Amino acid sequence: MSNYRGLLLVSLFFMFGSARAMVPEGLIAKPVGKQSAVAGTASPHAQLMRFLMQPVEDPNQLRGYRIAILAADGVDGFDLDVPRRFLAERGAVVHVVVPRRTDEFQLASSGAPYEPKMQITVLEPSGEEHSAAFDQFVDQSQPCEYDLVYLPGNLTFHDPIAERLTLAFLQQVAADGKPIFAMGNATLVLFQAGLINNRIARAEQVSVSLASRPAAIDNTEPSSSSVVYVARDAFDMPALMDKLIARLRDRPD
Repeated sequence: MSNYRGLLLVSLFFMFGSARAMVPEGLIAKPVGKQSAVAGTASPHAQLMRFLMQPVEDPNQLRGYRIAILAADGVDGFDLDVPRRFLAERGAVVHVVVPRRTDEFQLASSGAPYEPKMQITVLEPSGEEHSAAFDQFVDQSQPCEYDLVYLPGNLTFHDPIAERLTLAFLQQVAADGKPIFAMGNATLVLFQAGLINNRIARAEQVSVSLASRPAAIDNTEPSSSSVVYVARDAFDMPALMDKLIARLRDRPD
């Protein structure tokens, strides 16, 4: 883990400008929970550094919980890797779930034998690109198997088939009443799925915790009790992870 954290520290010099650039204009998140208690005495940068360097006090803290990270090609490396490692180190089962590309979906639907490529394209804040393994495809996953779903930011939203499968997955998560967490421009995917309205997706001020249930595109309330949590960029990662753990362990918002 020391090498991993070292690489994270180097990447911080590149990431902050690009992380903000990928978010819709005016989308702001306010720190909540434990992070708000120290907001007056530590800068967002200092809070993030402390979060990245903190030791794992209890490797069984999240044992028994299952989390799906819903990603796609072009995923932001920081938004993907930091939560995945953070949650896994504390005992959670973490699956990276990815929609098939159009050609893969057509092959899978045809019944023709083929060996899918279980790699996803990751874009680092430094601009570097690499591949990383993922666990399963969206059409092989059941939302009911997970306690919550997290969406990292993405730099290249693209494939209509992938989009359709992702939206259907998220809609089922919400119908099951499971909480959804999103980073950066992943709020646009939640809007496309009808889980938040345009006002929330592009609000001048969006809290890390939305107190009300997500609203559909037509501003009507869905029947589920699912709650959406959103954050702006890497500076909000400590607050988002604190809220995620609180939600898993049923601590009050």
